[in-house]
Amino acid sequence: MPQIGPLEVLVVGAIALIVFGPQRLPEIARTVGRALGQLRQMAAEVRTEFESGMDLDDVADEPEETGPEETGPEETRPEATPPPEATKPDEPATPPEPE
Repeated sequence: MPQIGPLEVLVVGAIALIVFGPQRLPEIARTVGRALGQLRQMAAEVRTEFESGMDLDDVADEPEETGPEETGPEETRPEATPPPEATKPDEPATPPEPE
């Protein structure tokens, strides 16, 4: 973004003084100042909304922290079954022997 130096400000001020005259120049300067203030305020609000939206996305990606899981009586919990034993592709699967 190009920066404005003191010489450019002086030239713009001289042109504004010639075009608008000394009576209307303070009024125009106030109007421009208010407009710039409102633009900065809107930019800050947009930036804040964007940053808070980004924070919400970060929170949504994190797993929720929960307390200890409540379990019922021992009898109602399903029993874990062990995985079946792996067999070689050319061997037939043999059923387990009864106890």
